[in-house]
Amino acid sequence: MTYRYNRMIKIPINRMRLFLLLIFAVAVTGCASVQDDGETSPVQEGSDSVQESAADTTIDFAALQRQNPDIFGWISIPGTEIDHPILQSEAADDFYETHNASGEADDAGAVYIELANLKSMCDFNTVLHGRTGADETGLFADLYRFADPDFFTDHKELYIYLDGNVLTYEIFAAYERENTSLIRSYDFTYLAGCEQFLDDMYHTRDMGRNLREGWEDVSPYHFLVTLTTQKEENDDRQFVVIAALINDAAGTIDRVVTE
Repeated sequence: MTYRYNRMIKIPINRMRLFLLLIFAVAVTGCASVQDDGETSPVQEGSDSVQESAADTTIDFAALQRQNPDIFGWISIPGTEIDHPILQSEAADDFYETHNASGEADDAGAVYIELANLKSMCDFNTVLHGRTGADETGLFADLYRFADPDFFTDHKELYIYLDGNVLTYEIFAAYERENTSLIRSYDFTYLAGCEQFLDDMYHTRDMGRNLREGWEDVSPYHFLVTLTTQKEENDDRQFVVIAALINDAAGTIDRVVTE
């Protein structure tokens, strides 16, 4: 039996911010810059306020995809250095583990999703990977800051930009877990696999786990992103930051949930 996602599901959301995001979203047709060193960065226009400028950011996906057609999105977490393109390779799941966003061999890698996830961000759980180097720098090194309860409390939102859309997520969990593949450990295409992931997240005992109040009823009918990284000197453990969709500016995020 299948169930279509119910858009009336109760999701914590700031109604005024939703209104602002819907207004700003009409401008999301693109304008990222390519710096002299070949790196890409989003152009932020308008207010100096972090939240308002995030909503008003536009990304030139046409320019990015001319540089590398594997680029399909952009992730930004205010208050961190995480502000990078998102890629998916058709060649291999882990291609961007050892290649940068330009497709060049580079131990720093890039932020990427595996082939099991949809670039539309319509999966129950889209898993994004990024490297943390031995010197504790790297594209996702700042994820470890969410281990600090105060930092976790003060930094709630992340943004994912798609061509023609802005997705806002609320970060509700951050913790260290065994370094196993989430995609291969849970079948997120079925209700049972989604429920098992949520059950393990909430009921596995871990004193260092940060969980945000108000998300105890998160369910397989939500849309999650899980950001993963691991330190090179401790590669048997990975750190994850999990967030749930609270605003889909273009209204295109939907899926059928299979029991």
